[in-house]
Amino acid sequence: MDKLTFRNTYWNYYKQLESDFFSYSPYCEIDECNDGAFSVRYLQLYLSICGEIDTICKRFCKLLDDNLKLNRCGINDYISILNREYPTIAQEKVELLNYKYDEMQPWQSIKDGEVPSWWTTYNAIKHHRDEIENGKENYKCANQKNVINALCALYVLIEYWAAKNFAIDKNETQNSVMILFVSKKLRLIHWNFYEAFMGKWFNTKRFYEYLEKKVV
Repeated sequence: MDKLTFRNTYWNYYKQLESDFFSYSPYCEIDECNDGAFSVRYLQLYLSICGEIDTICKRFCKLLDDNLKLNRCGINDYISILNREYPTIAQEKVELLNYKYDEMQPWQSIKDGEVPSWWTTYNAIKHHRDEIENGKENYKCANQKNVINALCALYVLIEYWAAKNFAIDKNETQNSVMILFVSKKLRLIHWNFYEAFMGKWFNTKRFYEYLEKKVV
C-alpha cells in the first residue's frame, strides 16, 4: 500500500473521527470532571471509532500474520498477534495536546491477554444498548472517557500501521513519509524518535531500537 492509498483509505477517516470528537469540546469540555458525561453524539462516535478499530485490526493483523482467518477472527486474535509482534503497544501512552487530561494507556490490559474495558463496553452498547448493568443502561456508558480511550487506541494502531508500511529500513536515520501521519491533537509520549530538524524526519533506526526495547 502506498502512502496516498493509506491516507485516502484510513488516515483521512481517522482525522475526521478525531475532528468530530474535539469539535464537541465547546459543549462538553474535555476534562476528568466530564468523564461520565454521555450523549447521542458520543454514542455515535464511540460506535464509529470502535468499528474502525475492528477494521484496522483485521487488515493490520493480517499483514502481521497471514494465517489470520478474517471471516472468524475477533479481539482475542488481534491481542495475541499484537502482543507477539509489537509488545510495546501495551505500554503506549497518549497525551491530549493542550488539555489538562491524564495520559491514556488504552492497550495496557492486552499485556496480560485481557480485553480492554473500553472494548468490552463498546460490545455491550453495540449488542445490548438498552440492558441495565451496574444500575444504568449500557448506552449511558458511551461517555467521554470511553470515547477518549477508543480514539487513543485507534491512533496507536494507525501510527503502528503507518510505521509498518513506511518505516522499512532498520538502518535509515530519516524518513519524511511518516510526518504525514502525525496528529496535531494527540501525541504518543514514548515515540521520541522524531528528528529535531523542523519536526520533519522520522528516525527509523531509533524506531526499531524502541520496538526492541533499547530506547524508552
